[in-house]
Amino acid sequence: MRHLPGRLLAAAAVVPITVFASAAPAEAQEPPFAQPAQAAASWLVGQSDGTSWNGGDVSSSLDAVIGLEAAGVGGDQVQATLEWLNSTEILTPYVYPTVEGAAEPVLNAGAAGKVMYAVATAGGDPSNFGEIRLASEVAAAQTATGTYGDGTAPSTAWAVLGLSRTDTPAGAEAAAGLAAVQCPDGGFNYADVDGGDDCVSDPDTTGLVASALVTLGEPGSAPLASAVAWLEGAQAEDGGFDGGFGENANSTAMAAQAFFAAGNEDAAQSAVAFLIALQFDCTGDQPGAVMYTDPEDPEFGEASRLLATAQAMVPLAGQDLANLDASGLEAAVPGNGCESADAGDDATGAAEEEDEGSASWLPWVIGAAVVVLAALIIGFALKARRGGAAPAEDATPATADDDTDKQ
Repeated sequence: MRHLPGRLLAAAAVVPITVFASAAPAEAQEPPFAQPAQAAASWLVGQSDGTSWNGGDVSSSLDAVIGLEAAGVGGDQVQATLEWLNSTEILTPYVYPTVEGAAEPVLNAGAAGKVMYAVATAGGDPSNFGEIRLASEVAAAQTATGTYGDGTAPSTAWAVLGLSRTDTPAGAEAAAGLAAVQCPDGGFNYADVDGGDDCVSDPDTTGLVASALVTLGEPGSAPLASAVAWLEGAQAEDGGFDGGFGENANSTAMAAQAFFAAGNEDAAQSAVAFLIALQFDCTGDQPGAVMYTDPEDPEFGEASRLLATAQAMVPLAGQDLANLDASGLEAAVPGNGCESADAGDDATGAAEEEDEGSASWLPWVIGAAVVVLAALIIGFALKARRGGAAPAEDATPATADDDTDKQ
């Protein structure tokens, strides 16, 4: 029996290897959000009814506007919301709410300051908005102690932040007023008005006030240092903050932006990492949204995403309320990047289907190769047997055509 030529053996050996190589699975990695604040903005704008959020809730809508301003996208949505707000019908009940026991509506200095802040940051005029002279009325609402409106830290902080965007910012009196309501441990409470021993600090209020103190410059430096020190001590190892209901996005967001305002980059980035861990990725149906807590509350989780996302967008964009710059605000909102990830998944699925198809015909290729080899071996064996008496020099292997002719 004659041996099979070496070149045929080599070719036969290569066939299965080539097939297995072509069947190797393709790998696809899901990219993270390159711009987490813009991804959040993409989700947030999708929750708007076109002009506002939460069924026309002004406060939530302002938080959304400020978040978009920080992310630097969604200028068209910002304009639409501010145009909706620029009417006495919508604005007046928010700035002049009806207070139980009062003969007539009373200015809410904090609410007015928040409107001023959002309007001025977008390039609008807060001196006359919605037929209300916001700047002058907020300035007139300062009390003898230096606080504004009801004398609480949040009202005073938003009044200070709003005035900081005008030609007549608050001054040393406001810093003294905030120092007077500061808790003994350095933090601030949302409802306390005297800073007594019963004052319980919370990160949300402390973060907001810290940014307001930054805008006051040197007069606010001492209370600012104490507030930041309290925040540093309240931060958990994972970067999050507990506002009384467990670590959550809102408390962490307000503390994070305060760290940015005060120049504490390490603490700010640690808090941002916590927020990013709460952000839905492309695998879910809410990509870009930020959870209030993880796991979400089964009853209130979905409802809490809007405010959590809006407030988280400020530090996710690396901005803070003291220095927020929206001068480069883009009109549109870019996609969150999940579209390309989906395309990658489709390509991966197609590759997997192709590989599965390759694997399905692999046994047939191997079987065909075996049949060919067997036929060649048998053919050469018969050739050798028939020509066994021929001289060695005449025993040249027959070609495939010769074998075919003899059959």
